[in-house]
Amino acid sequence: MTWGECKIIALQKMAALSVSYLAESRDTRPYLEIMTPPAKEALLMITAARPLIKVLEIEQQRHSDGQNSRRYDLPALTKDFRRLKDNSVYLERNGVSKKSYDWELEAGTVLVLPNESGLWRAYYEAYPRLLSEESRDTDVIDLPEDAASLLPLYIASQLFKDDDLNQAV
Repeated sequence: MTWGECKIIALQKMAALSVSYLAESRDTRPYLEIMTPPAKEALLMITAARPLIKVLEIEQQRHSDGQNSRRYDLPALTKDFRRLKDNSVYLERNGVSKKSYDWELEAGTVLVLPNESGLWRAYYEAYPRLLSEESRDTDVIDLPEDAASLLPLYIASQLFKDDDLNQAV
């Protein structure tokens, strides 16, 4: 779903738009101007309940410097890091991927891997890309389609609170 499609659906739910394209008018303009804050709030709430899972790949070569481990600051490596998924680190060698239990997480953000060669994959929960006033109607909502379908419903409910509290639920 794109940001433009989300706005259309939200306006249709509010009966402020009767067509299937985004038309700014005196009826829709006040709603369009205040849609972004509830959209941001909804994105964070939806991903708290249904995490957005992404993968970080780390290609590591064994070093002979006497160090037994390597440290990786996950928020520095990914712009959207929220938290590491439980038991979600894998090591691939020679085309075979296996779950690894030989790693640690320090302070919730620093991944400590053993000094072993291979492609490490760490699955993590990500923050969604938030919408802003500069977001374009063609920008794709950073959620799976089923989760994105909740976004216009939440936006409409929040906008209804100012107009008709009975319809806000």
